[in-house]
Amino acid sequence: MERSFFFKNAAWVGGAERAADRFSVLRGRFTISEIKRVTLNVLGLGFFKCYINGKCIDPDTFLPLSSDFEATCDPREEVLSGHRVYVPSFDITSFVTLGENVIAIHFGGGWYTHRSRTFGLPKAIYCITEERDGKDANHFVSDGNCRVGDSFVSGYEFVRYENHDYNGFADCFGVDFDDSDWKNASLTEDLDTEYCSTDCPIDKLVGELPLKVINKSENCTVYDCGRNTTGYPVLELCAQAGETVSVRFSEGILPDGSLDPTHIHKQSYAVVSDGSNRRVQPEFTWYCFRYLEVTGNAVPVCVKEIYADIARVSDFECDNETLNWTYNTFIHTMLCNMHTGHPSDCPHLERRGYTGDGQLTCHAVLSTLDARSFYEKWLQDIADSQDTISGHIQYTAPYIRSGGGPGGWGCAIVEVPYRLYKHYGDAEVLAKYYGNMRRYIDYLEAHSEFGLVTSDKKGEWCLGDWCGPNILYPEKDITSHNQQVIIPAPYVNT
Repeated sequence: MERSFFFKNAAWVGGAERAADRFSVLRGRFTISEIKRVTLNVLGLGFFKCYINGKCIDPDTFLPLSSDFEATCDPREEVLSGHRVYVPSFDITSFVTLGENVIAIHFGGGWYTHRSRTFGLPKAIYCITEERDGKDANHFVSDGNCRVGDSFVSGYEFVRYENHDYNGFADCFGVDFDDSDWKNASLTEDLDTEYCSTDCPIDKLVGELPLKVINKSENCTVYDCGRNTTGYPVLELCAQAGETVSVRFSEGILPDGSLDPTHIHKQSYAVVSDGSNRRVQPEFTWYCFRYLEVTGNAVPVCVKEIYADIARVSDFECDNETLNWTYNTFIHTMLCNMHTGHPSDCPHLERRGYTGDGQLTCHAVLSTLDARSFYEKWLQDIADSQDTISGHIQYTAPYIRSGGGPGGWGCAIVEVPYRLYKHYGDAEVLAKYYGNMRRYIDYLEAHSEFGLVTSDKKGEWCLGDWCGPNILYPEKDITSHNQQVIIPAPYVNT
């Protein structure tokens, strides 16, 4: 759909030129004369949090859902089939009051500004619709009269860290904040994209985990939240102005109770205090961890577990605890890899929608979770990632430059529709993507010799068995990391 369908005559707006890891806050005012029903369509790129009169609409989600955004970063010598953004819509009737109201959008980061595929500087757009009895609706939209200022996010790398600095930062999300010193927002270009809605489940707060101290030293304290999960901690700051509180995360600990450095994966969170007692949490990234190490004057209140809001539609229990553990751990592992509308290879290091990993687990996930709309959305991402020239399917969807291979990855365009059909008996999904399947099979045949897929796009990966099992030597009680059972690429990709 066109932008006007969701946003009327609203403009994309942003701040002045700034580093891609910095965030902005956009403020706009609107007057409500009749509270019947008020709705909001809003986007902030990469992620955003939206406040109406100082109250965050959806505080523990990562919006918008992942997508290919726009046609600015296609792969070398390829033209992707589609580009889209998913527009979140909210009923904000309970958030507004008669008279003047304020919308504030905190935005930036995500994949939109990530170094692997930078689209541009952060930007935002909104349209508020006031329905009125017997009259045309009123629309309040983003434009150059909005005001923009700096966020408290002082450093950011989506897959690694988020830093906050509250020194000199005033709460700018409410009605009473004076934004007269802020600059007018700058008008920015429209996205070259399709604007869409979707029923794909979004990330949600699914629970809060208590913490217990397992190791304490003069400088830091290590906490255990009970299981590996995705989300982030809530901290109660009690530091002096200018003091820094830092947090590191790990999936494992060493025998002495310190974090296992091989499972930290460069994950960290840091806060510079302004001296006030306040609760803080990361806003625009999640972490994958069980243990956290806090250095500085702060106490973690809890860990918020966050992942896609997908219900379990299966149950399993038997007298074998190993099988029971395997079932429950599989479900938890899959959910922790289901963020922002695509399945990932891992929820910390890469977070990409690898077509290899996603198609491999699709059947098992559909057998245990209510994930139909989740995979239907991701399947559209896969189709969007197809080269219009050759039929090549990318290794990740939405596309982020990554490694992979042909059949073992791109065949997701065949495997995912097939699994949806087998589970739900709806042949429409096969008809919708049949042309994409045929084009990809033609691509594989063009890269085959003697019935084996022997190559992929020139200059790209063509992985074989890149993590094959090691050869064991029981009599020597060792594992050889130099001698693996390696299956060549043509056999894997065929």
